[in-house]
Amino acid sequence: MIPNSTQAQTGGAALIALVAGYAAGHGWLGLSLSDWTSLVTLIVGAGAILWPVLQTRAQKLKDSVGKLPATTVITDKASADALPNNKDVVAVTPAIVAAVKAAKA
Repeated sequence: MIPNSTQAQTGGAALIALVAGYAAGHGWLGLSLSDWTSLVTLIVGAGAILWPVLQTRAQKLKDSVGKLPATTVITDKASADALPNNKDVVAVTPAIVAAVKAAKA
C-alpha cells in the first residue's frame, strides 16, 4: 500500500530525526544534532524536488518534441492521453505498427 502525503511526511520527519540523532550521537564529523537535522533535511528536501523532475522528464520530452514543426511522436496510449493538448503526440495503433514494419521491409 502506498502512503498518502500526510503519512509520508510524518514518517519522513521521524526518519530524519532518527538518522540525525544517530549521527549526532556517534559524533560523526563533529556535528551537533541540529547540524545533522539540517543536513539530513536538506538532502531529503533535494530528493523531494529532484524526484518529480526525473520522473516526468520522458513525458516532457515527448511533449516538447511533438511541438516541433513537421514532427509527430508515436508513443504508448497512457503518454498520449496525458498530453491531450498536443495533437502531434499520438498513441501507437496496429495500423502504425504495420506501416513501420512495411517501411522496414
